[in-house]
Amino acid sequence: MALSVVCGSIGRMRIYDWEPFLRTWSAERYAVVGADRPAEPAGRTAEWLGFAPATEERLTALESRLGRPLPPSYRQFLAVTDGWRMAGEFVTLLGSTEQVGPLPELGPGVRACLDEWDAEDADDRSGEPVGDADVDPADEEVAHSERWARAILISAEGDQTWLLLDPGDSDAHGEWAAYSWSSWSGRGPVRHDSFAELMDRLYAQFRALRCTPAATAGAPGGVPAAADR
Repeated sequence: MALSVVCGSIGRMRIYDWEPFLRTWSAERYAVVGADRPAEPAGRTAEWLGFAPATEERLTALESRLGRPLPPSYRQFLAVTDGWRMAGEFVTLLGSTEQVGPLPELGPGVRACLDEWDAEDADDRSGEPVGDADVDPADEEVAHSERWARAILISAEGDQTWLLLDPGDSDAHGEWAAYSWSSWSGRGPVRHDSFAELMDRLYAQFRALRCTPAATAGAPGGVPAAADR
């Protein structure tokens, strides 16, 4: 099941039906690794990887703190669950509305590593010919440094893996580019078009590493694909 987000539109905002996707993810993970899960706090079932929904007050407070509206797919996700456990296999906790914030404040060391990665990547490509349709590596390095300066860190715990949103890279629907980066991977940050696409990839990662073909056969298909009415 990929996150095919069933969407409609109210004005310019698209609505994502996250709960069926997240319930399926939770149930599948519990089926394959439930015995290894730690005991759940009172009142929370082991079959649910999420938390209570974020209230409108919490969502508004986060938007006020960030100084801009949240991207639709991420806002609707938080309205279903204020945080998420085991996003893929290397992020153990997506932050709540009170835990996410600017990367330079919450993860200055991560930002420094990403800036260093971009600088090294630009150096590696500095000797390559630059055609009319290409971007000069020096200009690209500046753009990359700017994206980490404005990035929002949305993961709270992980195995040297971080998830980010870039509010400066948005599409016509208000979706922000999303990034995943693992310092041990030997590769740079991986860009996704939206938070919904990022979650789809993380779900696919879980299935690839944890689920046998027999366990996943016939499972419903993905993050509801966004479609405006």
